[in-house]
Amino acid sequence: MSKLSKQDKVEIYHLWHDYQISPAELSQRYRVGKTNINYLLALIGRHGLAILDQPFTAYTSNFKEQALRRIIVEHEPARRVSIDLGLKSSGMLYNWLREYRKNGYNIVNKQRGRPPHDQKRTADQTGKSAAQARERTLTPAELEAENRERIRKKIERLSRPADQEPQAAEIAQAVTQLRRELKVSVTFILDAINANPDLPHLSRSN
Repeated sequence: MSKLSKQDKVEIYHLWHDYQISPAELSQRYRVGKTNINYLLALIGRHGLAILDQPFTAYTSNFKEQALRRIIVEHEPARRVSIDLGLKSSGMLYNWLREYRKNGYNIVNKQRGRPPHDQKRTADQTGKSAAQARERTLTPAELEAENRERIRKKIERLSRPADQEPQAAEIAQAVTQLRRELKVSVTFILDAINANPDLPHLSRSN
């Protein structure tokens, strides 16, 4: 939602709330994905328009870890956690999850700016071996969270362009591919899709 100004976001909320303009129509009008529109509406609905005045926040490692714990350990839907925490983007949690795994399952805050030359050279030389050293077997909860993220991304890509719902055959094909790639059941995939109201469902497809 970075392409939208604060005024855009306020207008979107009022058009939806006061004039019942659908997220699909708002998506077309403002050239923003319907998923982002739905997230914005849910975010404002939860926290009010004041959430739009929230300044940039550098989240601490502890904050990120507690947020990820709610997803990995307590099995809360990532979207619900993201809205509850007032995160500006629904993708932030998934970025944290990738960082969490990349850094050996320790939350690491990235330093701003370019690293010193010597530090960059050392990182280039040892990056591969360091990454291998950080690898470990995923726990069942972590594997489930990763699979749900991959399902979300694949199905979400079927939602473009924003004014069109994917055909049932497209979703069915994607489900078949996911079942083969992830080695999970169709029921698990459908549960992951249905848990996210922003994703297209078979029941809502042509």
